[in-house]
Amino acid sequence: MSHIAKEIPDYLEGQKRLCEEYNVDFEKVKEINSRLTLLLQKVVEKESLSKLREVYVNINRNIDYWLEIWKVSTSQANLEPKQKSLLELFLYLVLSEGIFSEIIQAISFILIENHHDIYDPQHLKFVENYEGLDRVTLYVKLQFIRKHGLEFIADAVDRKLRNCIAHLGFVVKDDGSILDTRTGKLTKDLKKKTDYLGCVCAVTPRSIGDWLIKKASQTR
Repeated sequence: MSHIAKEIPDYLEGQKRLCEEYNVDFEKVKEINSRLTLLLQKVVEKESLSKLREVYVNINRNIDYWLEIWKVSTSQANLEPKQKSLLELFLYLVLSEGIFSEIIQAISFILIENHHDIYDPQHLKFVENYEGLDRVTLYVKLQFIRKHGLEFIADAVDRKLRNCIAHLGFVVKDDGSILDTRTGKLTKDLKKKTDYLGCVCAVTPRSIGDWLIKKASQTR
């Protein structure tokens, strides 16, 4: 191993392995790391840092829960194609709702701490804190982070697929094929969509966590 490679933080190596495994562009991930690091440097208030640490812990816990479900689903080799597809749909919904949405909220909060305004169209006012983001739809928050150059993360979720699953707007056939009942079209590349979303959900908290660890060590 070269001297340069030895200096690469472990979290970067972990990110790179995930990207290789799920065929995700690691260069995009490194770009996101750089953008998030610059944004995180502006988070200086103790209360804001404390909230960000709390959110980071919650995200990691939820990732662990999701992985437990994923392990159970992949260990059941005797599942029928229909059963396997139903589990895959459930896994995608949990990933998008339980993990990705929290990551988007965390990034939106980081942007707010950088004095970027997000408007709450339902309550007709700008959001000032983390709790206020609870009242903003995922769509608005996705548009918000996309506006600030984080398209790679925002594009990770297929909102139409998420809505289809959440509202049970699908039919799973015996051969495992999934039909969207609203459009009449078959859902394609579910594994590819899950891999992309799962990879983003794994690598993004790592970049935030690495910064939080460094920040904590500087304040000791």
